[in-house]
Amino acid sequence: MNRKIYGILALMIIVGISGAWYFYGQMVQKSGPQTIQDDFENGFSEWIADSDVPLDPNNPGYSVEWRIERVTNVSRSGQYSLRFFIDGRQDDGTIWIERRISVQKNSKIQVKVSFVFYSETESFNTIAVVCAYAEVRNPETEADFTIVGPANEVAGWKDYVYTATVQTGSSEEIWVALGISVRWETRMAYNIDDVDIEIR
Repeated sequence: MNRKIYGILALMIIVGISGAWYFYGQMVQKSGPQTIQDDFENGFSEWIADSDVPLDPNNPGYSVEWRIERVTNVSRSGQYSLRFFIDGRQDDGTIWIERRISVQKNSKIQVKVSFVFYSETESFNTIAVVCAYAEVRNPETEADFTIVGPANEVAGWKDYVYTATVQTGSSEEIWVALGISVRWETRMAYNIDDVDIEIR
């Protein structure tokens, strides 16, 4: 009888320790440094396409044309990158990709987003700007974004970096987003590849 009791107690201790280690691991994962890398070789991963674009006066009731898609004609690494296209003839519109990331609540965290950006041409005019975002709520409008730099600084690939300090408050997740915002009345397309997110 005593052996059975000791056996049950031992089993309960083992289960308790295992559970404690599991929850500790979850806390470390949320609160410790995180690195997330995406080169879009296996789809969009956890990224979602979103936009804040005007209505198209040439197509009443519909927004201007835009899309974000995986393509193989231009890539920095591997075979794929994401192509951002928007009809910017209304001199307005922002399109982006966004994703949620689990973090520790009531924390002050540093977010660094690095990525490479492709423009077919260099221009002294600001045709579009590269923009990014990191905060606890889902970005919904152009005003939510921070400008990282002009989109046509070079012909070819260019490295961009965005950093932010986020107070998580009661939230256990943050949103990270990056994209382009129209500054010139024309159709435009750019590519993004090799996104690297560091959270500390």
